[in-house]
Amino acid sequence: MAAKKLDWLRKGWIVIFVFALLATGCFGGESGGDQGATGAPGKSDPRIEEGQAFSYPLEGGPTLTLMTEFPDMGMPNRGPIDQEYEKRTGIKIRHLGGVPMSDDKFDYLLASGNLPDIFMNNWLEFPGGPEKAIEQGYILPLNDVIDRYAPNFKRVLEENPDIDKMVKTDSGVYYAFPFIRSEQGRVYGGPIVRKDWLDELGLSVPTTIEEWHAALKAFKEKKGAQSPLTLRTLFLGERTAGFAGAFGVMGNFYVEDGQVKYGYLEPGYRDYLKTMSEWYDEGLIDRDYALLDLETVDKKMTTGISGATIGWHAYIEKYNLAASTNGSGARYTAAPYPTLNEGEIPKFGQLDNAYPGTSSAAIKATTKNLEAAVRWLDYAYSEEGVMLNTFGIEGVTYTMEDGKPDYTDFVVSNPDGQSSDQVMLQYAHQTNFPMIQRDSELEWKFEETNQALQIWKQTNHEHYLLPPITPTPEEASELSALMSEISEYVKDAELRIVMGVDPIGAYDEMVEQLKAMGIDRVLAIKQAAYERYRER
Repeated sequence: MAAKKLDWLRKGWIVIFVFALLATGCFGGESGGDQGATGAPGKSDPRIEEGQAFSYPLEGGPTLTLMTEFPDMGMPNRGPIDQEYEKRTGIKIRHLGGVPMSDDKFDYLLASGNLPDIFMNNWLEFPGGPEKAIEQGYILPLNDVIDRYAPNFKRVLEENPDIDKMVKTDSGVYYAFPFIRSEQGRVYGGPIVRKDWLDELGLSVPTTIEEWHAALKAFKEKKGAQSPLTLRTLFLGERTAGFAGAFGVMGNFYVEDGQVKYGYLEPGYRDYLKTMSEWYDEGLIDRDYALLDLETVDKKMTTGISGATIGWHAYIEKYNLAASTNGSGARYTAAPYPTLNEGEIPKFGQLDNAYPGTSSAAIKATTKNLEAAVRWLDYAYSEEGVMLNTFGIEGVTYTMEDGKPDYTDFVVSNPDGQSSDQVMLQYAHQTNFPMIQRDSELEWKFEETNQALQIWKQTNHEHYLLPPITPTPEEASELSALMSEISEYVKDAELRIVMGVDPIGAYDEMVEQLKAMGIDRVLAIKQAAYERYRER
């Protein structure tokens, strides 16, 4: 009863917060709060005129409001990249932070009717799907506006039928300007380990579950690591899931032999949980891993409390740069995704679809600055926009040498001691932005960082990825209702088994409970959507 009371109090404060924002006009910008028009514009919409010759910057450009899905990556005060974008497009952007769809504040934001002009989020996850968001008058169908105001994006779709297939619904509706990962950008994370410790202990970089167990045990017993393996939970895949591929499973939906599967139901997942539970019982996994954030993990990795984690390649650069600065002698390197037997290739690792759904920009259905919103987004798909988003500002972050961009010392040997990644985050977008990502070919300061992606790519995962399917609005609503309970249940059941609260035998009960909660119906809906996707 007390927990329910606290939940209602928390939601009450959110309601107060949202209405306070409305009262002060925080979301409106120059686009106003026209909440009367709920229908999505089509060819007869007065805001859509026949296209005329256009060139950037847009004269008399307005200020648009922008919101993202990442609270900690809401893009406020990005600095040079924002200033350069404004100068080149003639359009000013006012950042409003980030609200994920899983947050209660997202629901209250929709209820307010005062959405930002541009909302970067994963619209595949909207309750009822993207077509439902259009039907309910929140966002715009983009087919007509692409024809009129987005020649660069239209060209991308025409020249890349594989991308075109990904970014529309089964009925052919475009709903967002997408973030498309490059081939190199699809892999960006995996196991990271203290190489200097391995060298001191006479151990090679672990490649099997048995070798990992031996290395973590040695870190604890001989290097004094209090938490040999530390992990964070901001992204589910960065928990112990980095080791699940060794057992032939992953904790999510995937396709195998044409059938959509849910990894938690597969027998290999029981073996994986049993191993993780044993490691936790031996003190090899951080006792607090269910609660850790990135800052805490970073601190443990750079102070000798931990010797291994699951993270992104930029972490390797960050950790090695810190060690180089403080003279600790620590050295961090990537380790391959593990297998059960030496010489095998893991079935799964980390790999995104080219279109992951995240950071894709929808336009508010009632925006008063429709052309400006589309022009601002379309700029990213132009050749000039691609160069800016990828390489930053010419003369500052790169110069052209023999027709190719070459990074300056300001990036690769920053005078303020910043890593290459930290510099480029200020001067380019590179990732998590509506654009076609281009491989930057950035040479990182530490060789271990440069080698990481090639090491982590050595999996069979690509053959099992579930593509960006779009269930019908009715199917999506049913999926949302079923998966909201299933996801929470699975997360809790997994934690209880790994942390030893429940014995491994509880896994069998978990499978039965998932079936009782409707997982078979979920699989049937996703299978049908997958079959339709293949026919697009």
